[in-house]
Amino acid sequence: MMAPRHGKNAYEQVASDLRAQITDGVLQAGDQIPSEAELMTHYGVSRIVVRMAVDVLQNEGLVTKKQGTGTFVRAQTPPTRRIAGDLYGTRPKGSPVQAAASRAGQQAEWDYSSRATAATRAVAERLGIEPGDDVMRTTYTFFADGKPIKLSTSYEPLALTRGTPIEHPEGGPVTGVVPRFDYIGVHVTHVTEDVVARAARPHEVDQLEVAPGVPVFVITRTYYVEERPVETCDIVVAADRYALSYTIPLPPYVEESTG
Repeated sequence: MMAPRHGKNAYEQVASDLRAQITDGVLQAGDQIPSEAELMTHYGVSRIVVRMAVDVLQNEGLVTKKQGTGTFVRAQTPPTRRIAGDLYGTRPKGSPVQAAASRAGQQAEWDYSSRATAATRAVAERLGIEPGDDVMRTTYTFFADGKPIKLSTSYEPLALTRGTPIEHPEGGPVTGVVPRFDYIGVHVTHVTEDVVARAARPHEVDQLEVAPGVPVFVITRTYYVEERPVETCDIVVAADRYALSYTIPLPPYVEESTG
């Protein structure tokens, strides 16, 4: 019988105890947690209390339910695969996604859809253009070995690309933002990224095939030529699958002259 704890409902106490077992390693990734009947007996609570407790853990991304099989502990440490890494240590000649997948021994694929549209106020601000200006909007779903790994939506000002071989991001002679702009003589000088974590939205849960409760990283990436933004995109990745690992080069050390 579970001893009552002041200020906590019964389901919260059960969830707290199971959570501690998971975080302490008593229950490890892939382990099946006890059945509803076993939990009811162990804690001396009703079936509804057990279900509410398990729902809490599922919403936190700690467990996953498999129909007809049971409830299992989810892996909490992302694979040591880099979603970023040293992206631009050398100037890319093609798609960074393709290159990263190849280094990991994976097969990269992506679905995409492009269309010309009017820039929203938010997109216009990021690109340094006026709301309503024409932009090329491209949405992507990226796959590695057939499994969805990230989503991306990019915007490019058509005032810069219209009528060029790279007007359609996936329809030209090269792919990848940097080599595409190099192709038309527009040379990206630097890239900025802002990263936030949030709950996955319903369409992201479906497209990325993530479990309920798993958060996502949202990376807002913008490419510049000096001070001019030439492309901006929003990238969404499941936080339980990838670590955001960056290699950041520093200029060589130069000893200061004392003379």
